[in-house]
Amino acid sequence: MELILSRKDLCILMNVLGAKTLIGIANPFTQHTNEEMELEWEMTFKKLNSMGLVDLIDEELKFDEPFIQSMWVLARTNVVVETLTDDEQSLFYFSDHSVIQCLQVNDDDYKVYIHHTPDWTWNHVIIPKMLMGIENIPVRFTRSLLVDPQDYNIYCENLRVHNQEELAELNNLDHDHLMLKQFNRSLQRKIYNSRLMMFYRNNNQWNVEGIHVLSSPSFNWTLKMINRNGQELLEAKQSGGANLMNEILDVIKRAKVEQTA
Repeated sequence: MELILSRKDLCILMNVLGAKTLIGIANPFTQHTNEEMELEWEMTFKKLNSMGLVDLIDEELKFDEPFIQSMWVLARTNVVVETLTDDEQSLFYFSDHSVIQCLQVNDDDYKVYIHHTPDWTWNHVIIPKMLMGIENIPVRFTRSLLVDPQDYNIYCENLRVHNQEELAELNNLDHDHLMLKQFNRSLQRKIYNSRLMMFYRNNNQWNVEGIHVLSSPSFNWTLKMINRNGQELLEAKQSGGANLMNEILDVIKRAKVEQTA
C-alpha cells in the first residue's frame, strides 16, 4: 500500500487511536480549540472516506483493515528510525512484524509505505540509504575526532571547516594537523551526507542513538553521537568497508541493548 497523508491527517488518526506522542512529526493542533478539532476531524474523515479508507456504518467508524493496522503501528511503536540524506527524509515506525515508512514529500505531506519485517527493512531499505555513495577507501587515521553537532551542520552546508583552530583545540591537535586537513578535504569533496537517528522507548522514556555518514572520494567518515562530560558531541572516524557497516550496526545494537536492559 502507498498513499499520501498530511501531518494533520496523521496526528488526527493518532488522537483517534489514543497515541500519546508521534515521534518525528510535530503536532499542528497545540493551539486548537475543541470546536476547531471537530472541524479538522471532519475534513480528515471526508478525505479518508474519498480514498476508501474509512466509512461510517451504523454510526460506527469502519476502517480499511490494512490501513488501520498500519496506523496502529505508528500509535504503538517502541522504535522509530529517522533517515536524512541530501535528497530525502523518512521516518520508519517499527512493530514486530512490519515497518511503516513515512517519506516526507513536502512541509506538510508524507507518502506512507508498508514494508515487510524489521530485518528486511534494515537490509533492503535503511542501510542502503546510509551507504549511498560509499566506496571502499583505505583509512589513514584510526583515532577519532570530536566535532560539535551544530558546527558539523554548518560544515556540510559550506563544504568546509570554518573554525579549524577551534576544532583543533577541542581535539588537542595542532591547527594544521593532517587529520584536520583530511576531514576538511572530505567536506570539500562531499558526495553525500546521511544521518540515522534511532529513537527507542525504555521504561516509558524515549532515548536516542544516532550516526552521520559522510562520503567523499577522499575519505569516508562516520560521526557517532556521544555524550562527553554532559556535552553532546559527534565522534568522527575515518571508515571503510566492513568497518563502516559495523559502525552503523553498532548504533542499532546499542539501542537494542538499552531497550531490553
